[in-house]
Amino acid sequence: MGIKSYEKDGKTLYQVYVNARSKQDRTIRVQRTVSDLESLALARREENRINQELGKKLMELEGRCDSWETVIERWKVEAVNGPLGEYNPATIADHYSSLFRWTHDWVKRVASEIGKADGRNLVKKMMAAEKSVSFIKKVKNTVNVVYNFGIEEGMIKGITTSPVYGIKLHHKAEKVPDILTIEEIKKFLYEAKRLEHPWYPIWASALLTGMRTGELYALEWTDVDFESNNIRVSKSYNKRTDEIKSTKAGYWRNVPMSPELKMLFLSFDRNTTRVLPRFSEWQRGEQALVLKAFLAGVGLPVVKFHALRACFATQLLAKGTPAAIVMKICGWRDLKTMEFYVRVAGVDEKGATDCLKILPSEVEVMGNVVSLFGMKT
Repeated sequence: MGIKSYEKDGKTLYQVYVNARSKQDRTIRVQRTVSDLESLALARREENRINQELGKKLMELEGRCDSWETVIERWKVEAVNGPLGEYNPATIADHYSSLFRWTHDWVKRVASEIGKADGRNLVKKMMAAEKSVSFIKKVKNTVNVVYNFGIEEGMIKGITTSPVYGIKLHHKAEKVPDILTIEEIKKFLYEAKRLEHPWYPIWASALLTGMRTGELYALEWTDVDFESNNIRVSKSYNKRTDEIKSTKAGYWRNVPMSPELKMLFLSFDRNTTRVLPRFSEWQRGEQALVLKAFLAGVGLPVVKFHALRACFATQLLAKGTPAAIVMKICGWRDLKTMEFYVRVAGVDEKGATDCLKILPSEVEVMGNVVSLFGMKT
């Protein structure tokens, strides 16, 4: 491999010869010669071009020239057909669209050529789009899963890790969550009932049960036991697939029915299958828009629909309900999620500073003032 010069018709010309052999299989070899190049600079550029071309040719001959797009498509087929485990159709669709959305500049490239620099650029792109750390982690995990699938299936050879493996993320300062105080909750429900807002039953139920929006949508009267004052939460509505499925955690749980909630439910029409009214906005997943518009209209802080679940949890914790019980009622498996709401409620810190008594009393201060005046006299 190299560049050499020669004379032809009184001119100095250059010849490039490149020979490449596979490191995977030494019997695989490719070579190319280009002659009559008119300058050394042109010869060097041609040498680089040929090296890249032959590199791809070698991978093709080794059977590791699948593009990133091919790997993604193959993963989708395997995921849909089931061999990769229990993948929800919505999860497959999310992963698939996420990969094409964020790695669209990789899709036509040879998957084994996508390196760490590409992985870092992907993370930088998501950070520039102001995506959260949790979102970036989710995309990273998706890339890892699909790229590792390509390695295991022999579609990507000569590579042992994905382009985003090991890339560290710098955590942004944690935001205090937007939730309502107990006084704001009371005003919210008072105004909703006074104005006879059609969503009042849904909002009140969310604040008294901590159930997710899909779980409330799927709630039926057969799930409500007025004798034991219990609600069995075993299913949820998925708006993407327009079907009733299991809960997010995949298991059923019980939510105790408070006296207020029982009275609320008893006031509903029980000649229907479902407990709560179903509006078109709710079916389209626009429950947050309805809530935000109402809160803004009555002069309250604007929060997401999911924040009603957080309001429920933090109020229980603030009233002394053990964290383990709240975790069980809300259906959280992740201790980190529970610890977050414990911090929001401030139950661990409550009363910790009561022992600090360092400020002087008014009596002590006034006594010293009188003494000073007496000394001057």
